[in-house]
Amino acid sequence: MSLFFRFVQNKNHKEPLTYKKWFARALHTETIELEDLAETMQQNCTLKVSDIVAVLAELCDALKSELQASHSVHLRGLGTFKIGINSRCVDNPKDFRPERDIVGTHILFRPDTHVQRDGTRRRALIDGTKPKLMPKATVK
Repeated sequence: MSLFFRFVQNKNHKEPLTYKKWFARALHTETIELEDLAETMQQNCTLKVSDIVAVLAELCDALKSELQASHSVHLRGLGTFKIGINSRCVDNPKDFRPERDIVGTHILFRPDTHVQRDGTRRRALIDGTKPKLMPKATVK
């Protein structure tokens, strides 16, 4: 499978070492919904789309519940999910007020990684990705 990318020029003059330099940015050509994923999965197993959708919907609910209980969740072959916090700095921990100083939360995901005998790492979901420049005719 190819992962399309395009080139983007850094226009941030506050970064003098990389100002006006070019870098690659991944492009995503479409969004696949849960039902689309279930259709693909049905072709590879004996379950019906409705069964797969039910399991994936329940997975979403269970994942949310476990993450909000301060657990990390490991799905073997996929990776580990956990919640991270964005907070303001305080001079002293006694001054910290969660309702004021926690300004956001986010999901952290680490794909499963397997180290090969030669020392190279293979990461779930991205192993085998082949970057390919997006043809100009398809860039919007």
